[in-house]
Amino acid sequence: MKKQISKWILYNILVCFTVYWLSNVILWYPWSMNERLGQILMLTINPILWGYASYNCIIRFPKENILLGILLNSLIFEIVAIGSDLLFFAAIRNAMDKLMQPTTIYGWVFVFIFPFVFYLLFRKRIIKNKKKLEKTDFLIPLYIGVISFASIVIIMVFNIKFY
Repeated sequence: MKKQISKWILYNILVCFTVYWLSNVILWYPWSMNERLGQILMLTINPILWGYASYNCIIRFPKENILLGILLNSLIFEIVAIGSDLLFFAAIRNAMDKLMQPTTIYGWVFVFIFPFVFYLLFRKRIIKNKKKLEKTDFLIPLYIGVISFASIVIIMVFNIKFY
């Protein structure tokens, strides 16, 4: 069982990494054109991405106690999201002033609470669609995450502007 939990935790980290960097790729152009537009898109597109991510992680939780899975999913997503924000804003963009905004705090609270809300809204569907985590489940998030992260790095390294 410990091996299954370890594999599930790794899956959560990968899925969170993927959603974080994919959302940055999707929001980069609108945000660079207009910060308010970027914030609005972040508040509308991100719930869909994070909901899909939470759902895929929660239905693969290997134990019966689904609430434990939701709590772990929430904590893992929170830690990875904050770490990714620090990497993106502090290390890659050198823009800590852009990080400490009300939308960032909202985002962190949202990432923590969302799996619980999602479970309340879709409890029956989550229980009905419970499945075992397979090695192949890692492939799509891995590809999307690497491509998204690489895209951001390329944009930053080559100083690509979207104005």
